Amino acid sequence: MKRRSIKYFFSFFRILNMRFFFASVLVILLTANTALADVWEKLDGYEYQENENIEDYVWKEDGSGIPDYPKNSDLIEVDGSPAYRNYQYLIDGKTLLVGGDGVVRYSIVIRSSSGSDNVMFEGLRCNTAQVKIYAYGSTDTQDRKVFTPKANSAWKALRSSGVSGYSDNFAKSYFCDNFGAVLSRNEIIKNIKYGKGSVDGIYN
Repeated sequence: MKRRSIKYFFSFFRILNMRFFFASVLVILLTANTALADVWEKLDGYEYQENENIEDYVWKEDGSGIPDYPKNSDLIEVDGSPAYRNYQYLIDGKTLLVGGDGVVRYSIVIRSSSGSDNVMFEGLRCNTAQVKIYAYGSTDTQDRKVFTPKANSAWKALRSSGVSGYSDNFAKSYFCDNFGAVLSRNEIIKNIKYGKGSVDGIYN
């Protein structure tokens, strides 16, 4: 009889503990629900305000000073447009430059099989895949070869085909990394001379 009473006592105590446990859980849930309701009420009345002290980034192009007309001794042969294999493409390694604005500027000589040259001074943006012609090669009044600035020069999308298809190949093979970011001048020169990424294996 005594053992049965002890058994009943522990059973009652266990039930009491379970009721206390569930009551505690219920109180916690109700408290959390009230807190969440307060948070949502505050968020619902919150109005987004822009920080006027933070300015949007605006890209600004550097001044594109026209270089001297390229010399044959400074020209480096490169792969151009696959559609125009009867032309020779040569970049002026001396004046090739990566500006602070991220533009690769270079003089390009496109030489036909007959020896006539089509010369341009261009800029290429890797992150936007655009190219711009700043000047054309021409002859001045004293029969000297010079660059003449192009009127209404504007950025245009790279094209993989057509006469200007070489600039798209320049971007992929020499000037830009695999993520569309511009490389340094040294990396570009290495790519032109030895092939893309063939020297260090990676870009740093």
